[in-house]
Amino acid sequence: MRFHKFGHACLLVEDADARVLIDPGAFAPGWEDLRDLTAVLVTHQHFDHLDLERLPALLDANPDAAVHTDQASAGILAEKGLRAEGVAPGATFSINGLSVEAIGENHAVIHPDIPIIPNVGYLLGGRFYHPGDSLTVPDRPIEILGAPTAAPWLKLWEAIDYIRAVAPRIAIPIHEKAAAAPGMYYQNMSALAPERTAVEIIDDGEPREY
Repeated sequence: MRFHKFGHACLLVEDADARVLIDPGAFAPGWEDLRDLTAVLVTHQHFDHLDLERLPALLDANPDAAVHTDQASAGILAEKGLRAEGVAPGATFSINGLSVEAIGENHAVIHPDIPIIPNVGYLLGGRFYHPGDSLTVPDRPIEILGAPTAAPWLKLWEAIDYIRAVAPRIAIPIHEKAAAAPGMYYQNMSALAPERTAVEIIDDGEPREY
């Protein structure tokens, strides 16, 4: 798999036959210029994962790309005349031969007084899991994890314990734009990750293959 990080939670994931963009949000520059996408996946409706200003032009430029989102985001997109298929937790589908499974159901708790919204994570090719804004631990081994780094709903110790619970071979820090100094988070995540886990930091705009 080839990964290209656009920033925060937005990644382009490619294999031999599929080009899949995940969470095209407001904190990630450059994804609006992508072409020949096979699919766009959205974990949930928050603006840092779903930029409603730039998404229409991206979909116009990629008319053959399938769009899969959590069910609430699908409704939001439909109200704006944008095509999307809502994905229920546990659903499985294929994107040009690349298997995708939806894992998890809810966004992590930000505060008890703030309503919880739907959030689905995506397991691609049985290898890479992007949890969106959740700490859902899949019920199977995960090779590559998109590891949330900093957020209003996340403490550093929770980020580290999540990596420990999933125990992937590789953890790619994501959701870092909420931190003023993400390097401090990366340092602790690397130092305290399981021995078998390599924390691989991908800079914005950098391609990486695993």
